[in-house]
Amino acid sequence: MKKTFQATPKAPAIESLLTSITGVDRVKSVETGTCVSCGGDVLKTSFRDPLSFKEFTISGLCQPCQDSVFGVSED
Repeated sequence: MKKTFQATPKAPAIESLLTSITGVDRVKSVETGTCVSCGGDVLKTSFRDPLSFKEFTISGLCQPCQDSVFGVSED
């Protein structure tokens, strides 16, 4: 498995909880560049800004899924 991105570290209990909720290993998903929600491929260039990419490393959500969960800023 080629490591593409590095997931933000979380406590093992949190990782376990997230995996049980989503059915997807967040760390593996981020490392392979796939969204934990829709399963789509993720490229660093597919994010609106650096903060959105950082959110991907935290949550594992691609830009469209982030927009769905958090909304889109009017700015």
